[in-house]
Amino acid sequence: VSTQSTGSSGINAEYGDPRYMIVFILLGAMSIPGYNNISRSLARDGEYNNPAQEELFEWISANTPADAVFAGSMPVMANLRLSTGRNIVNHPHYEDSALRERTKRVYQMFSRKPAAEVHATLLALSVQYAILDRNWCTASRPMDNCAIPQVWDREDVENRGKTVFCERVVDHPELFKREFANNQYRVIKLIERD
Repeated sequence: VSTQSTGSSGINAEYGDPRYMIVFILLGAMSIPGYNNISRSLARDGEYNNPAQEELFEWISANTPADAVFAGSMPVMANLRLSTGRNIVNHPHYEDSALRERTKRVYQMFSRKPAAEVHATLLALSVQYAILDRNWCTASRPMDNCAIPQVWDREDVENRGKTVFCERVVDHPELFKREFANNQYRVIKLIERD
């Protein structure tokens, strides 16, 4: 008497259902290209490379106090915090409405607002250093109305048509002192007035 059981289809359970075997063979065959793709990706040697930003962060680490407070574009601020440990006033977490409002205030640096107004706004946020990114200061982009100054033009009608603050900052040595510059970034120190 045999002790092997058979399923309802009459197939011997000891050897398994052939339909499952076909599925496992197909999955095995399909996993080979996937495994090869993952292996190639992991074998690729690469790194993030941004020499201008690296130069900026090295300068900041060597020339500013450890408790200095910075403002700038959100991508730069996130990397600055990670790379130097310096304090930042705006960070790319949009979930918080107060942080969105603070970032909007910081982004006055890329508007056409008067220098004294930008200075007062940044000082009210306890900013000591501001980082101006050349790409964010540009008043025109290949696509119309997508540069930060053009976005500000829709919001700040009374200053529309004026020169972008980034380009005028050098005209206000009583408010801002240029501390560092390379081909991409400028660090300006806010001068506190009495």
